[in-house]
Amino acid sequence: MKELSQWSAMREEVKPLVSVICTCYNQGDYVAQALDSVLSQAYRPISLTIIDNGSSDHSKREINLWLDRNGHKIPVKSIFHETPINYCKSFNQAFANSNGDFLVDLAADDFFNERHLELAVKYLLQSEAKVYFCNALEHLPNGETQPFYSTDNTGKAKVPIVEGDVFAEVIKRYVISSPTLVMDAKAFREVGCYDEHLSYEDFDILVRMAARYPFVYGDFLGVNKRILKESLSQQQYKSKKSHLLPSTFIVCEKIAEMVSTDQEKEALRLRLLHEIKHATVSANFDVALKMLKLYRKHYAANFTFLLFYVWAKAKCDLSPLYEKWRKRTFN
Repeated sequence: MKELSQWSAMREEVKPLVSVICTCYNQGDYVAQALDSVLSQAYRPISLTIIDNGSSDHSKREINLWLDRNGHKIPVKSIFHETPINYCKSFNQAFANSNGDFLVDLAADDFFNERHLELAVKYLLQSEAKVYFCNALEHLPNGETQPFYSTDNTGKAKVPIVEGDVFAEVIKRYVISSPTLVMDAKAFREVGCYDEHLSYEDFDILVRMAARYPFVYGDFLGVNKRILKESLSQQQYKSKKSHLLPSTFIVCEKIAEMVSTDQEKEALRLRLLHEIKHATVSANFDVALKMLKLYRKHYAANFTFLLFYVWAKAKCDLSPLYEKWRKRTFN
């Protein structure tokens, strides 16, 4: 009760603004729910920027209908691009015209639980962290749901969660659900915002924020994340023509310049082996060879390296089998 009363007192004294930027691209079936979840937050003050990034479906109509019903309830800006532009550039433009103390990147096919922002602000204000993250409930294509971190019967994570210095962990594997991030806006600006040379943003911003700032975890299912077959994240290892893997390679190059401890170097080694494997098996051979070259620059060759090097050089295309495996795993 003492902690709760202290938090209540702090809420009266400190009311930082949270800026939510929601980007929509052909997500007309979901965008209203995403926007409703912002409106239903227990926390205030909130500002909202809605971006339609050149959708060709009914997204623009759904957004305008939502604005007609709710545009007066919280401060809202809307941006409609005639044709799609780079996601990172679009987001940075919107961020430049926001003034929140904290920042949230909301995809139009995800949605918040009502206490998500309240708890995020609480944890950030009570710590030295500049980034908050939490558990997410993933909605699968078959209608089932699963938590990002496995939970017990009380809804708490059953696995240990790394907080504070998470740099090595985010290098090594997908250990944080990026849709749950709530970031300090000043810190986001200081690391240079999203990198507009990249095709996607989450791996890079996790790495750059983690390299400089501590993270704090809230053990709550704060965000509902839809796993859709057509979503950008599912195109990472698209056979023969991944548009995302070249950006992953650029991020790995950045990391190679940032790592210093043995733990961080080992994390990058494992990340490179992971990306090399998937790039090679998915027949993205050009990127695979770049990854292999970067690996050899920093690490000694081993059997795994030699196997994928020969495979990539020979351009032995087993991607049809890889696609069957991916579809079976996804479904």
